Amino acid sequence: MKKISILVLLFVLACAVSVVVASPANAADCNWDETTCAILEGADFGGRTMVVGVWGGTIEEIYRKYIIPEIEAHNGKVEMLLGGTSDRVAKIYAERENPTMDIAYTNMLESAKGIKAGVFEVPSPDVVPAYADLYDVAKIDAYGMSFAALGIAYKPEIFETEPDWPDLWKPEFKGKIAMSSFPGSDSEGFLTIAGYLAGGDDTTPDLAFPKLAELKPIPLFFSNLDELFMMMEKGDVVAAAVFDSYSRTYIEQGANVKFAYPKTPGAIVTMDTLCIVNNAPNRDMAIAWAQMSLSPKVQEAFAKEIFFGPTNSKVQLDEEEASKVIYGEEQASSLIRMSSYLTDHRDEIVERFNREIAAE
Repeated sequence: MKKISILVLLFVLACAVSVVVASPANAADCNWDETTCAILEGADFGGRTMVVGVWGGTIEEIYRKYIIPEIEAHNGKVEMLLGGTSDRVAKIYAERENPTMDIAYTNMLESAKGIKAGVFEVPSPDVVPAYADLYDVAKIDAYGMSFAALGIAYKPEIFETEPDWPDLWKPEFKGKIAMSSFPGSDSEGFLTIAGYLAGGDDTTPDLAFPKLAELKPIPLFFSNLDELFMMMEKGDVVAAAVFDSYSRTYIEQGANVKFAYPKTPGAIVTMDTLCIVNNAPNRDMAIAWAQMSLSPKVQEAFAKEIFFGPTNSKVQLDEEEASKVIYGEEQASSLIRMSSYLTDHRDEIVERFNREIAAE
């Protein structure tokens, strides 16, 4: 009888240990900031799988490194739906009555449109506390995730000093300035710059297109920076409009390229945004994901590891780190912010680009 009692006791203890091991992470295990730990404390996602629509590559790697392990520690799973913004947005609108996506990453123009259309939740610090810590410029119609600036990637042997936008129109560089494929943030931003140099802005295509056409023939419409920098190495291209974050990654890896923030009329800011899908099937998981994404920990990782400017005002970077990203409210606010004009008139703008710029 005594032996049976001991066996029963051992069995009960074993079960208790297994329950402890299998239980979600608790507050004592939390290595996030205090506010994020409070969101995560006691969370048990019940084995559910949330769906996150996001870009792949280095951005995906950050989330797999920092956030997904935390979701899994709280008895949850994550499906990453990788692809471009347009694909994600189309899926969200098609599923608006019965969404399958919980979190969608997009740009600041699409997030504003989505909020207005009712497919994305209106951002609120009552839902995601980290929203209160964002710079004001990162709170405009979105949970602002990261800043990047459109500037000039250039071949250092060709330019004695950092080039400005007007320099790309010098006669000696005709036929040597590449462009990213159109439409896209890089190429639409460059079209906007052409508009400014012609005396207009992003709402004046009648000024922008003739100015951009002055650069023809365009030697390369690139879809990735490997293509661009290979052509630079060969000497077929001397410069192109690209975003700082992507250029910095290549430069840090030893690419023979430099990057400049132009001053006339300036660099163009873009902001990746995080959106909680309206009626998300796993809203509690979406809130936890959003809080972690906007936390200083993840924002700092974006800045230090892949050179995306942080939107959280509590992120602290040293002088060298800050020099490689858009850092702080003042710098982000000083850059050119595009309107929704090109997005609102996309079909006609694309048709005109193909006819006047892409055609030989």
